Amino acid sequence: MRVCSLASSSKGNCTAIYGENEILLVDMGITLKDLEEKFERLKLSMENIIGVLISHEHSDHTKGILSLVRKYDVPIYCHYDSVDGVLKKTKISSLCVSRFADAEFKIGNFKVSSFKVCHDVCCVGYNISENSNKISIVTDLGHTTKAIVERLYDSRLVILEANHDEKMVLASTKYPPVLKQRILSDRGHLSNISSAKVVLELAQHNVRQVLFAHLSEENNTPALCYSTICDYLQSNGVEPNVNIKLDIAKPNGVGPIFVIN
Repeated sequence: MRVCSLASSSKGNCTAIYGENEILLVDMGITLKDLEEKFERLKLSMENIIGVLISHEHSDHTKGILSLVRKYDVPIYCHYDSVDGVLKKTKISSLCVSRFADAEFKIGNFKVSSFKVCHDVCCVGYNISENSNKISIVTDLGHTTKAIVERLYDSRLVILEANHDEKMVLASTKYPPVLKQRILSDRGHLSNISSAKVVLELAQHNVRQVLFAHLSEENNTPALCYSTICDYLQSNGVEPNVNIKLDIAKPNGVGPIFVIN
């Protein structure tokens, strides 16, 4: 199994998980043209896409779905509680959507299970495994709970939100107070320091690789995200890239390919 982030920001999110002949996407918040160009670069076939897992209805996770369905007839997988919002946002037919609950299910050779996270619309994170090799993806959450973090244990790779620096949000002159309140709320987005606290726990529960995702282009920088998290880990006895490897997803570019086996 290979994992590659194709875009990760408030402008668009998409992750490809693939084996030899099967490709599963998590979110489709980029244009179809962008996806096709990135697949060409990765030497992947659009015809091998077996499904798209949607985390929630927001356009930075769904805006390319209609074009993808129209051209390639790809099935869309969505939690029961998110279906109405996704259908309204994307204008796709309900016939294109396979609904799932919280129980584990299969898409091709991939085993998938979801878990609810704390956002301002219904949103889920995912555990995805192939041949007992598990990865986890969780973004768009204002805070974590013990139950959420435990779902990430024993993952070969965790893609985890590190959206913003709290001081940058508060100091922003571009964001109105209501938007700042939303970002910083328990149903908004995960800050660098909140993400660091999760990583500290993951390092103690058999996780060796974390990819930080969904960084705000207004209220964060890759350098600040990385240094904040590294400083926190080191102050708590965990050595970054020795005890646990860290990387940052590109906002709109093909990231590193993680080989999970």
